[in-house]
Amino acid sequence: MSEGQSRLLHVLFIYFILVLFPGSTTANMSRAIDSATEEGKSLHKVFVQKGIDTSTVVDLVKSTIEHDYISPWSDADDELISMKFRATSSQIAKLKDHQDIVRVINVEFPVQDISTPKGKRLFVEGSYVIRPINWENVDQCNATGIILKALLDSQLTESMWDGKIRKWWATMTDEQVAEVKMLDGVSVVSRVHKGKRGRMTPTLSKPHESPNLRGPMKKRDITYETQRAAATELVAVSQPSTIPELRDLKNYVYESHGGSGSFVYHIETGVAFKAQSRHLLTKKAIENHDEPWVDDDEDMPSHGTCTAGKALGTQFGASKQATLVVVRLHDINHQEFQEALELILKDIGDHPERHKRSVVSTALSFPTDEWDDDDVIDFRNVFEKLFAEDIPFVCNSGNDDDESDDESNDESELSDGADVDEYPGLMEGPDLPLIVVGSVNSQGQRSWFSKGGPHVTIHALGEDVLCMPKGGNVPKEDAGTSFAQPLVAGEIANLLSYDTVPFDTSDGNLVKNLKAYLQSDQASWERVEGVRVLWNGVTEENNPRKVIECNGLGENVYVEGDDVTSLIKDTFCPDVGVRRGLQGQSASVSSIYNTGTPNEVTLSLSTEEGLNSNYNEQDCVKYLMEAVDGCLSTDNNAANYKGGGSTTVGGATYNVARALYVQPHITASRRAGCALLPGTWHFDYGLGDDGREWTARFRTGVFQKKCVGNAVGTASGFGEFGCAGSGRD
Repeated sequence: MSEGQSRLLHVLFIYFILVLFPGSTTANMSRAIDSATEEGKSLHKVFVQKGIDTSTVVDLVKSTIEHDYISPWSDADDELISMKFRATSSQIAKLKDHQDIVRVINVEFPVQDISTPKGKRLFVEGSYVIRPINWENVDQCNATGIILKALLDSQLTESMWDGKIRKWWATMTDEQVAEVKMLDGVSVVSRVHKGKRGRMTPTLSKPHESPNLRGPMKKRDITYETQRAAATELVAVSQPSTIPELRDLKNYVYESHGGSGSFVYHIETGVAFKAQSRHLLTKKAIENHDEPWVDDDEDMPSHGTCTAGKALGTQFGASKQATLVVVRLHDINHQEFQEALELILKDIGDHPERHKRSVVSTALSFPTDEWDDDDVIDFRNVFEKLFAEDIPFVCNSGNDDDESDDESNDESELSDGADVDEYPGLMEGPDLPLIVVGSVNSQGQRSWFSKGGPHVTIHALGEDVLCMPKGGNVPKEDAGTSFAQPLVAGEIANLLSYDTVPFDTSDGNLVKNLKAYLQSDQASWERVEGVRVLWNGVTEENNPRKVIECNGLGENVYVEGDDVTSLIKDTFCPDVGVRRGLQGQSASVSSIYNTGTPNEVTLSLSTEEGLNSNYNEQDCVKYLMEAVDGCLSTDNNAANYKGGGSTTVGGATYNVARALYVQPHITASRRAGCALLPGTWHFDYGLGDDGREWTARFRTGVFQKKCVGNAVGTASGFGEFGCAGSGRD
């Protein structure tokens, strides 16, 4: 079909609609159709003083531009108000001379360029937002919508708000964009904004300060369950303030109900959970036959699956019993994101049992470049509706290396310590209580990549986290604010499942009170000053620190410190990972070293039966060395002798056991030839009060100093040996 034939069909279609539609809508459409064929029109804004009778100006504008598609008056500044409309340059010339009009300006902006790297990063090619000149005028919007339908057919989607057309989403060619921009009923045509996940460039971690010690927090009357040898990021959630060193804990202790009856609405491009029955799909996802249980992103595989799994899941999730609702996007853009929020609002409205028991979770964000005021207002309107319906929204603060246009991974280009600068997190404020989550390391200090500033509500551990990727049974390690954020969403699901929620949930107040609660000492504490980290209220009574048991340093029972340190670091711990892998995560690994020698020692790692623990070589070294160095010997211990012992943490026991009775390095015997006096030889094996290994006492005649020295050197194996006493060589 030729372009002329296509245009004819459009005109015939519009004519048919005009016959069917009576009254004001028909009149509006007639004027809109006439104006659509008139060349040279652009968007203008007229300014007048506040307080004047604006009706005269309105009548003048309508008569001059020959249509009534004008916007409502809005404040321009403290003294002026303005309205918008489309007009030719000759029509504008007639208006400028009117005494009540202060000025008239052209406010037409070109559609954003996507030929540059920045444009390709920020906008979706071929996708547009079309905004009416006056969305409150239902007749005008209906008329404009019919024309747009004739021009664009199935490529047009209405976006309704409170029963009115707020805007249209459309897929258009450049020629169609030019046609639509000529319609009097259209204010702005702009591109759809791209969103993104929290991409993090791998790099070496920066050094961190030690955490501050704090007093105990308030304990809640809750029944707890324990997940032993849990992922570190979960352990951090139940880390009491009385145990400032996270590595002293290995368990995740959580409320026994674990989110039962709560719902987590997770916005992503698919989550590969096998047991997934509840989901919502955007129009684009439906049209493209996307399946919510398929995580098909190629740029960041398993991002949707891993982030959902941090919010809820039996192994790696903060909430153990909450229900997942996948909100499936086809692409990450602001059109689908807004649609997703609207779908959630409708779904909770259709399921009243989910009211005040649901939380929205997402680790997606949008660069703020070239957003116009209407885009921001639309987002704010949806968030305000969510919060009015008592639905919390949790997002990530963003990663500091997300803004590179050239895909460079050069760490020198990163600005350490950047503040939140993307939507939706940037919209957070006293009147819009979004919950924005940053990342910390295991010491509680803000991660080098995590954006901060006044918009951040709370932090959770987002470095070296574990999650289960799609299509596998082996956990993967990842990092980013994307993985800190869902931990907070999961804990919120837990809180909302309480029989008595620990904050005011009265209508319209739940979200702001939840946010205040998360920032209080009841739900978070500062490991490092100024960085508040999520805490689920567990105290040391329910989550005890590691236990070190010492064997003691007996006279005949000890190991040599240097030797056992080398065995731990260089032999046993590196071997354990291999052996546990071959044995299928065996509950116990034990090795005996230096058999039959004075330095015989047994090193072992054992875990409770049924404990699914991921081996960590650093932990192996740390806890075995604590069993060595933590069990101090006497002050006079020049030879660095150790008594050994065990460290128990999180259901795992690291043990250093020495031989039951250590034989001396020498065989004690009388050495003839040095004129020992009868009855004076005494030999005792065992550590002395000055750290010596054995003691020999005897008397001999004068002039035997050299002989005695040679004898002791031979017996001990030391060779040269100085001998004190009287006598000459």
